[in-house]
Amino acid sequence: MSSGTAPAAASSPAESPGAPPRNPAPDTSWAEPGQVPAPAHNEAPDDAAWESFPGATAVPEAEEAATLPQLPEVPPLVPVDEVAIPAPRTPPAPVRPPPVPNRVSLLGAQTVGAGGMAVGLALGFPIVSARVAVGVHRRVDVLAGVDSAYGLMNELRVGARWMVLDGGPRWSVGVAVEGSHAFFLRPASVEDRGARYYSGRRNWNVLPGIVGNLQFPGARSPRLFLDVRYLMALDTEPIQGVPLGGLPPDVELSGAFPVRLGAEIPVSEKTSYALTIGGDIRTRPDETDFMPVITFGVVTGF
Repeated sequence: MSSGTAPAAASSPAESPGAPPRNPAPDTSWAEPGQVPAPAHNEAPDDAAWESFPGATAVPEAEEAATLPQLPEVPPLVPVDEVAIPAPRTPPAPVRPPPVPNRVSLLGAQTVGAGGMAVGLALGFPIVSARVAVGVHRRVDVLAGVDSAYGLMNELRVGARWMVLDGGPRWSVGVAVEGSHAFFLRPASVEDRGARYYSGRRNWNVLPGIVGNLQFPGARSPRLFLDVRYLMALDTEPIQGVPLGGLPPDVELSGAFPVRLGAEIPVSEKTSYALTIGGDIRTRPDETDFMPVITFGVVTGF
Protein backbone atom coordinates (compact mmCIF):
# COMPACT_ATOMS: atom_id res chain seq x y z
CA MET A 1 0.00 0.00 0.00
CA SER A 2 2.71 2.45 0.94
CA SER A 3 4.70 1.66 -2.12
CA GLY A 4 1.66 2.36 -4.33
CA THR A 5 1.01 5.90 -3.07
CA ALA A 6 4.58 7.07 -3.24
CA PRO A 7 4.74 7.55 -7.00
CA ALA A 8 1.54 9.65 -6.99
CA ALA A 9 2.91 12.00 -4.46
CA ALA A 10 6.12 12.38 -6.34
CA SER A 11 4.36 13.24 -9.62
CA SER A 12 2.59 16.41 -8.28
CA PRO A 13 4.60 19.61 -8.86
CA ALA A 14 6.23 20.99 -5.89
CA GLU A 15 5.74 24.70 -5.15
CA SER A 16 8.95 26.64 -5.06
CA PRO A 17 9.53 28.67 -1.96
CA GLY A 18 9.02 32.46 -2.26
CA ALA A 19 6.84 32.34 -5.45
CA PRO A 20 3.63 34.44 -5.43
CA PRO A 21 0.53 32.46 -4.86
CA ARG A 22 -1.63 31.72 -7.85
CA ASN A 23 -4.53 34.18 -8.36
CA PRO A 24 -3.48 36.65 -5.69
CA ALA A 25 -5.95 39.16 -4.31
CA PRO A 26 -5.82 42.66 -6.04
CA ASP A 27 -4.10 45.58 -4.37
CA THR A 28 -6.68 48.28 -3.62
CA SER A 29 -4.45 50.57 -1.68
CA TRP A 30 -4.48 53.19 -4.49
CA ALA A 31 -8.16 53.81 -3.91
CA GLU A 32 -7.53 55.05 -0.43
CA PRO A 33 -6.60 58.75 -0.03
CA GLY A 34 -2.95 59.31 0.61
CA GLN A 35 -1.64 61.30 3.46
CA VAL A 36 0.63 64.19 2.52
CA PRO A 37 2.43 65.76 5.39
CA ALA A 38 1.74 69.49 5.58
CA PRO A 39 4.67 71.81 6.21
CA ALA A 40 4.92 73.34 9.58
CA HIS A 41 3.94 76.96 10.12
CA ASN A 42 6.64 79.40 8.89
CA GLU A 43 8.84 76.47 7.87
CA ALA A 44 11.56 77.29 5.33
CA PRO A 45 10.76 75.85 1.86
CA ASP A 46 12.74 72.90 0.68
CA ASP A 47 14.28 74.09 -2.60
CA ALA A 48 15.98 70.81 -3.31
CA ALA A 49 12.70 68.96 -3.23
CA TRP A 50 11.05 70.85 -6.19
CA GLU A 51 14.23 71.29 -8.20
CA SER A 52 14.88 67.56 -8.41
CA PHE A 53 11.84 66.84 -10.56
CA PRO A 54 11.70 63.63 -12.61
CA GLY A 55 13.52 63.83 -15.91
CA ALA A 56 15.82 66.65 -14.87
CA THR A 57 19.23 66.62 -16.46
CA ALA A 58 22.40 67.51 -14.77
CA VAL A 59 24.79 70.02 -16.26
CA PRO A 60 28.04 68.24 -17.25
CA GLU A 61 31.19 69.54 -15.71
CA ALA A 62 34.96 69.14 -16.09
CA GLU A 63 35.95 66.51 -18.62
CA GLU A 64 32.38 65.67 -19.60
CA ALA A 65 31.70 69.27 -20.53
CA ALA A 66 34.79 69.37 -22.78
CA THR A 67 33.41 66.64 -25.02
CA LEU A 68 30.28 68.63 -25.89
CA PRO A 69 30.20 70.36 -29.32
CA GLN A 70 31.11 74.04 -29.21
CA LEU A 71 28.60 76.53 -30.65
CA PRO A 72 29.95 79.11 -33.09
CA GLU A 73 30.64 82.51 -31.66
CA VAL A 74 27.96 85.06 -32.48
CA PRO A 75 29.24 88.60 -33.06
CA PRO A 76 27.73 91.16 -30.76
CA LEU A 77 24.92 93.32 -32.03
CA VAL A 78 26.16 96.75 -33.03
CA PRO A 79 23.59 99.58 -33.31
CA VAL A 80 23.57 101.34 -36.66
CA ASP A 81 22.23 104.71 -37.66
CA GLU A 82 18.66 104.80 -38.87
CA VAL A 83 18.42 104.70 -42.66
CA ALA A 84 15.66 106.65 -44.33
CA ILE A 85 13.16 104.31 -45.90
CA PRO A 86 12.51 105.39 -49.50
CA ALA A 87 8.96 106.40 -50.27
CA PRO A 88 7.00 103.97 -52.41
CA ARG A 89 7.23 104.76 -56.09
CA THR A 90 4.09 106.08 -57.68
CA PRO A 91 2.95 103.80 -60.48
CA PRO A 92 3.24 105.51 -63.86
CA ALA A 93 0.08 106.95 -65.31
CA PRO A 94 -1.45 104.92 -68.13
CA VAL A 95 -0.32 106.10 -71.53
CA ARG A 96 -3.22 107.36 -73.59
CA PRO A 97 -3.27 106.97 -77.33
CA PRO A 98 -2.55 110.18 -79.24
CA PRO A 99 -5.66 112.16 -80.21
CA VAL A 100 -6.98 111.74 -83.72
CA PRO A 101 -6.51 114.94 -85.77
CA ASN A 102 -9.63 116.89 -86.69
CA ARG A 103 -9.96 117.22 -90.47
CA VAL A 104 -13.64 118.18 -90.70
CA SER A 105 -13.92 121.61 -92.33
CA LEU A 106 -17.09 123.27 -93.56
CA LEU A 107 -15.95 126.85 -94.01
CA GLY A 108 -12.58 126.36 -95.71
CA ALA A 109 -11.36 124.48 -98.76
CA GLN A 110 -10.72 121.17 -96.96
CA THR A 111 -13.34 118.73 -98.32
CA VAL A 112 -14.97 115.97 -96.29
CA GLY A 113 -14.02 113.24 -98.76
CA ALA A 114 -16.14 110.77 -100.68
CA GLY A 115 -19.04 109.57 -98.53
CA GLY A 116 -18.31 112.03 -95.73
CA MET A 117 -20.67 114.66 -94.38
CA ALA A 118 -20.32 117.81 -92.29
CA VAL A 119 -22.99 120.06 -90.85
CA GLY A 120 -22.80 123.46 -89.19
CA LEU A 121 -24.96 126.00 -87.39
CA ALA A 122 -24.03 129.66 -86.86
CA LEU A 123 -25.68 132.60 -85.09
CA GLY A 124 -24.68 136.21 -85.51
CA PHE A 125 -25.32 139.50 -87.23
CA PRO A 126 -27.06 140.00 -89.57
CA ILE A 127 -27.61 136.36 -90.57
CA VAL A 128 -28.17 133.00 -88.90
CA SER A 129 -27.31 130.04 -91.08
CA ALA A 130 -27.26 126.26 -91.31
CA ARG A 131 -24.97 124.38 -93.69
CA VAL A 132 -24.38 120.79 -94.83
CA ALA A 133 -21.61 119.42 -97.06
CA VAL A 134 -21.70 115.94 -98.61
CA GLY A 135 -18.60 114.48 -100.22
CA VAL A 136 -19.11 113.10 -103.74
CA HIS A 137 -15.38 112.87 -104.50
CA ARG A 138 -12.16 113.17 -102.56
CA ARG A 139 -11.89 116.79 -103.72
CA VAL A 140 -15.52 117.74 -104.44
CA ASP A 141 -18.36 118.46 -101.98
CA VAL A 142 -21.99 119.33 -102.65
CA LEU A 143 -23.25 122.17 -100.43
CA ALA A 144 -26.72 123.05 -99.20
CA GLY A 145 -27.95 125.47 -96.59
CA VAL A 146 -30.44 127.96 -95.23
CA ASP A 147 -29.79 131.61 -94.32
CA SER A 148 -32.23 133.74 -92.40
CA ALA A 149 -32.34 137.38 -91.33
CA TYR A 150 -34.20 136.28 -88.18
CA GLY A 151 -37.38 135.63 -90.14
CA LEU A 152 -37.41 138.83 -92.19
CA MET A 153 -35.61 137.03 -95.04
CA ASN A 154 -35.22 133.29 -95.61
CA GLU A 155 -32.83 132.03 -98.27
CA LEU A 156 -32.31 128.53 -99.67
CA ARG A 157 -28.78 127.85 -100.98
CA VAL A 158 -27.18 125.06 -103.03
CA GLY A 159 -23.66 124.84 -104.41
CA ALA A 160 -20.37 122.99 -104.52
CA ARG A 161 -16.70 123.41 -103.62
CA TRP A 162 -13.65 121.99 -105.28
CA MET A 163 -10.31 121.63 -103.55
CA VAL A 164 -7.91 122.67 -106.31
CA LEU A 165 -4.66 122.57 -104.32
CA ASP A 166 -4.23 119.93 -101.63
CA GLY A 167 -1.42 120.68 -99.20
CA GLY A 168 -2.18 117.68 -96.99
CA PRO A 169 -3.43 118.22 -93.46
CA ARG A 170 -1.83 121.68 -93.20
CA TRP A 171 -3.37 123.75 -96.00
CA SER A 172 -5.62 123.69 -99.05
CA VAL A 173 -7.01 126.12 -101.62
CA GLY A 174 -10.16 125.74 -103.67
CA VAL A 175 -13.07 127.39 -105.37
CA ALA A 176 -16.72 127.46 -104.32
CA VAL A 177 -19.96 128.59 -105.90
CA GLU A 178 -23.47 128.84 -104.48
CA GLY A 179 -26.80 129.91 -105.85
CA SER A 180 -29.78 130.94 -103.76
CA HIS A 181 -33.35 132.16 -103.82
CA ALA A 182 -34.46 134.52 -101.07
CA PHE A 183 -37.99 135.01 -99.74
CA PHE A 184 -38.65 138.36 -98.06
CA LEU A 185 -41.32 138.97 -95.49
CA ARG A 186 -42.09 142.46 -96.77
CA PRO A 187 -42.18 143.71 -100.39
CA ALA A 188 -39.44 146.07 -101.52
CA SER A 189 -41.89 148.96 -102.05
CA VAL A 190 -42.66 149.23 -98.33
CA GLU A 191 -39.32 148.16 -96.91
CA ASP A 192 -36.95 150.83 -95.65
CA ARG A 193 -33.58 149.55 -94.47
CA GLY A 194 -34.92 146.12 -93.72
CA ALA A 195 -33.75 142.63 -94.64
CA ARG A 196 -32.50 143.67 -98.11
CA TYR A 197 -30.43 146.48 -96.68
CA TYR A 198 -28.72 144.43 -93.96
CA SER A 199 -28.27 141.14 -95.82
CA GLY A 200 -27.41 142.53 -99.25
CA ARG A 201 -29.44 139.73 -100.85
CA ARG A 202 -32.10 140.04 -103.46
CA ASN A 203 -34.57 137.56 -104.94
CA TRP A 204 -31.88 135.54 -106.76
CA ASN A 205 -28.20 135.42 -105.82
CA VAL A 206 -25.04 133.78 -107.14
CA LEU A 207 -21.84 133.65 -105.04
CA PRO A 208 -18.68 132.35 -106.76
CA GLY A 209 -15.34 132.77 -105.00
CA ILE A 210 -12.07 131.45 -103.62
CA VAL A 211 -11.71 129.62 -100.29
CA GLY A 212 -8.65 128.45 -98.41
CA ASN A 213 -7.61 127.12 -95.01
CA LEU A 214 -4.42 126.79 -92.95
CA GLN A 215 -4.11 124.56 -89.88
CA PHE A 216 -1.35 124.83 -87.28
CA PRO A 217 0.57 121.70 -86.18
CA GLY A 218 -1.25 119.57 -83.64
CA ALA A 219 -4.34 117.39 -83.52
CA ARG A 220 -6.44 120.08 -81.81
CA SER A 221 -4.85 123.21 -83.25
CA PRO A 222 -7.09 125.90 -84.79
CA ARG A 223 -7.76 125.88 -88.51
CA LEU A 224 -7.88 129.34 -90.10
CA PHE A 225 -10.00 129.91 -93.18
CA LEU A 226 -10.52 132.68 -95.73
CA ASP A 227 -13.60 133.04 -97.95
CA VAL A 228 -13.68 135.75 -100.63
CA ARG A 229 -16.76 135.84 -102.90
CA TYR A 230 -18.49 138.00 -105.43
CA LEU A 231 -22.22 138.42 -104.80
CA MET A 232 -24.21 138.89 -107.99
CA ALA A 233 -27.77 139.74 -106.95
CA LEU A 234 -30.76 139.80 -109.31
CA ASP A 235 -33.61 141.91 -107.99
CA THR A 236 -36.96 141.06 -109.56
CA GLU A 237 -38.73 143.72 -107.46
CA PRO A 238 -36.72 146.87 -108.21
CA ILE A 239 -38.10 150.22 -107.17
CA GLN A 240 -37.43 153.66 -108.56
CA GLY A 241 -35.86 155.86 -105.92
CA VAL A 242 -35.55 158.97 -108.10
CA PRO A 243 -38.61 161.13 -108.69
CA LEU A 244 -39.64 161.30 -112.32
CA GLY A 245 -37.13 158.57 -113.07
CA GLY A 246 -39.55 156.52 -115.04
CA LEU A 247 -40.44 152.90 -114.62
CA PRO A 248 -37.79 150.65 -113.06
CA PRO A 249 -36.47 147.76 -115.10
CA ASP A 250 -37.95 144.30 -114.67
CA VAL A 251 -34.69 142.90 -113.32
CA GLU A 252 -31.95 144.92 -111.68
CA LEU A 253 -28.45 143.50 -111.29
CA SER A 254 -26.14 144.57 -108.47
CA GLY A 255 -22.92 143.31 -106.95
CA ALA A 256 -21.02 143.10 -103.66
CA PHE A 257 -17.88 141.46 -102.29
CA PRO A 258 -18.46 139.35 -99.17
CA VAL A 259 -15.17 138.72 -97.32
CA ARG A 260 -15.03 136.25 -94.40
CA LEU A 261 -12.09 135.43 -92.15
CA GLY A 262 -12.27 133.10 -89.18
CA ALA A 263 -11.19 129.93 -87.45
CA GLU A 264 -12.52 126.46 -86.78
CA ILE A 265 -11.32 125.44 -83.31
CA PRO A 266 -11.43 121.64 -82.85
CA VAL A 267 -12.71 120.28 -79.54
CA SER A 268 -12.83 116.60 -80.57
CA GLU A 269 -12.04 114.37 -83.50
CA LYS A 270 -15.00 115.61 -85.56
CA THR A 271 -16.39 118.71 -83.82
CA SER A 272 -15.15 122.30 -83.89
CA TYR A 273 -16.28 125.73 -82.80
CA ALA A 274 -16.37 128.27 -85.62
CA LEU A 275 -15.83 132.01 -85.34
CA THR A 276 -16.31 134.26 -88.37
CA ILE A 277 -15.71 137.97 -88.81
CA GLY A 278 -15.77 140.07 -91.95
CA GLY A 279 -18.17 142.12 -93.97
CA ASP A 280 -19.75 142.90 -97.30
CA ILE A 281 -18.28 145.58 -99.55
CA ARG A 282 -21.35 146.99 -101.32
CA THR A 283 -21.57 148.73 -104.70
CA ARG A 284 -25.24 149.74 -104.70
CA PRO A 285 -25.70 153.54 -104.35
CA ASP A 286 -28.68 153.20 -102.01
CA GLU A 287 -26.84 150.96 -99.50
CA THR A 288 -23.97 151.36 -97.08
CA ASP A 289 -20.47 150.89 -98.44
CA PHE A 290 -19.55 148.27 -95.84
CA MET A 291 -21.75 146.00 -93.72
CA PRO A 292 -19.93 144.18 -90.88
CA VAL A 293 -20.61 140.49 -90.25
CA ILE A 294 -19.84 138.37 -87.18
CA THR A 295 -21.07 134.84 -86.38
CA PHE A 296 -20.30 132.09 -83.90
CA GLY A 297 -21.25 128.46 -84.43
CA VAL A 298 -20.32 124.81 -84.36
CA VAL A 299 -19.23 122.38 -87.09
CA THR A 300 -19.33 118.60 -86.78
CA GLY A 301 -18.80 115.64 -89.09
CA PHE A 302 -20.46 112.28 -89.59
